[in-house]
Amino acid sequence: MPYDQLNSAIDFAIKHHANQNRDGKDALPYITHPIEVVSNLRYIGQITAEDVLIAAALHDVVEEGTATIKEIELLFGTRIISLVRELTRVEPSSDQTTGLSKEQITRLRGDMLLSEIAAMTTIAQTIKLADRLSNLRAVKATRQGKNLDRYLKQTEKILDIIPKSVNSRLWKALKSELP
Repeated sequence: MPYDQLNSAIDFAIKHHANQNRDGKDALPYITHPIEVVSNLRYIGQITAEDVLIAAALHDVVEEGTATIKEIELLFGTRIISLVRELTRVEPSSDQTTGLSKEQITRLRGDMLLSEIAAMTTIAQTIKLADRLSNLRAVKATRQGKNLDRYLKQTEKILDIIPKSVNSRLWKALKSELP
């Protein structure tokens, strides 16, 4: 099955993640993350639907990259932009964070993320499982102590929110990465 639109989406993601790197020591170029998410969906999750793979390739181009919602919609259509919107984190406003400590802001961001995941469609939750699997592997290689523990606990909460039935292969793969 040729994935012509997926190839275009990957080219688009490469352009909009140019000169970005992942977090941590000896960080890889950022584009390796969306590619890994696509690979996780295809090879672990057994997802072959091109629109889902495209949304995975583009899932961070607004949040972490330089793309706009309008640009994605014009190039890839309403179905893809709908999924990308679901997967793009909403950050707390300055009104929400005024007077909060760094730890309280971190907790607020985490609570907002969990609420967003709970409200996602099944397809977006499937992509989120593949995304979190990629992120968790990176975090385990680059973080330690309190930061790692917080991420592991948040991942457990995500698995409590997303039913195993959404994609049991991805769910189990993510669960197997936890201690």
